[in-house]
Amino acid sequence: MGTPEWAIPSLKALIDSDIKISAVFTQPDRKTGRKKHIISSPIKQYAEKHHLKVFTPESSSSSENLELLNTLNPELVLVCAYGQILNKDFLEIPKIGCFNLHFSFLPKLRGASPVQTAISLGLEKTGVCLQKMIFRLDAGPLVASSKPINIKPKETAPMLGKRLAKIGGKLISVNLPKLIDGSFTKTEQNEKDATYCNVIKKQEGQIKWDKESASEIEKKSRAFEPWPGIFSFYCPNSNTDISRRIQFTKVEVVEGNFEPGKIYQDFIVGTISGGLKILKLKPEGKNEMDSYSFLLGNSFVLGKFLKRY
Repeated sequence: MGTPEWAIPSLKALIDSDIKISAVFTQPDRKTGRKKHIISSPIKQYAEKHHLKVFTPESSSSSENLELLNTLNPELVLVCAYGQILNKDFLEIPKIGCFNLHFSFLPKLRGASPVQTAISLGLEKTGVCLQKMIFRLDAGPLVASSKPINIKPKETAPMLGKRLAKIGGKLISVNLPKLIDGSFTKTEQNEKDATYCNVIKKQEGQIKWDKESASEIEKKSRAFEPWPGIFSFYCPNSNTDISRRIQFTKVEVVEGNFEPGKIYQDFIVGTISGGLKILKLKPEGKNEMDSYSFLLGNSFVLGKFLKRY
C-alpha cells in the first residue's frame, strides 16, 4: 500500500523478491494542474507497468474494501506513504500483520511529515524504520531500522525523501524473509521519547518576518519544496495598498542586522535574526524569475516592507 514516488523502491523490493503480490492499494486518481487532468498515483502507474492488480478505494476502512481485503486473504500487508489511516478491522485481517515503513527513527517524528519536519527542525541525522502497525499513530513495535544518514546542508524534502525511499526498499528486501517466516523480533517504542509532526497545510508556508530567523526560513524553504513553498505579500505598485502573493523559490542566509520584513538592496529581507537574500521568486500570476530581473521592473519595493497578508 502506497501512493507517491517515495513508495516505489519498496514495491520494487517486493517484485524482486518473487513473492506473490495479491494486489496493490493506492489513492484514487486525482485531478491536478490548471487543466484538471486526471492523474494516477506514481505507485499505480508503476504497479500497472508490472501487470499487478491495483485497487484505489476512497476509504480503506469502508465495508466494501474490508470485504475485498478478506477475499484477497493476505498473509501480510506492507505500507509506505499510503496516505490513509487503517482502522482496527483492517489491521486484524492479515495473518502475520500490517507493517509500515516510516521515514524517521520512531518514536521521533510520528505522523505525516517526518521528512519535511526533520529538515525544518535542522536535524543532523535521520533514517528509516519498519514497525508492526497497531491502531495508534506510528506507535507499533519496531522490527527493523536502518543506519543513520546525515541530512545534507542544502538538501530539500524531495532529495532527502528519495534517499530514504531507497534505504527503505533495502530494509524491506533484507527483512521480508523474516516477516514471512515469523522470525522477526519486536521492540516496543518508548512513549516518553515520542514527538509528532502533522499534515502540512498551505498557510504554514507564509513567512513571519517578525517571528522567524533567516536560518529558520531557509530551512523551511527546503522542507516545503515543492509544496506549499514559502511566500509573503507585497504591493505590486507604489500607488496601491492591494497586496499580492509572492513566492520565494531560492534563498540564502546573510549575516547582519535588518528590520524584519524590510526589503534591502539585492533583495535582502530582514528577519528577527539575519537577512534572507532572495535569489529566485515567483510573483502571483507570473513565471519564476531571478530577483535581479524582478527589481529591474519593481525598484519601488526597495525600502518597503513585505506584508503578512
